[in-house]
Amino acid sequence: MASHRLIQRVGKVYGLRVSEGLYDRLNEYYFVEGHALNDKPRLAAVAAEEISRLLASDDSWVGSPASMTEDEILSFLVGDEGRAEINLALDTLY
Repeated sequence: MASHRLIQRVGKVYGLRVSEGLYDRLNEYYFVEGHALNDKPRLAAVAAEEISRLLASDDSWVGSPASMTEDEILSFLVGDEGRAEINLALDTLY
């Protein structure tokens, strides 16, 4: 659930392009590279790197919110922000 919450948070802060890019990277991280999504420190490192890369590749982000740091992402992942929204979406599906 932590990775879902993170994708949602990134979408709210940076928009659809960055959240979709992070989603793609995390799918590769999990399905292709075989890493666990519940390893929060490692997930934070990968996410911070990808968000930074995505923002650097888009000139429209100059002067916009800075990329989330690895520590900020890890703090988010160990917290509960966004959990209720994800649970509501899951309840709606089932």
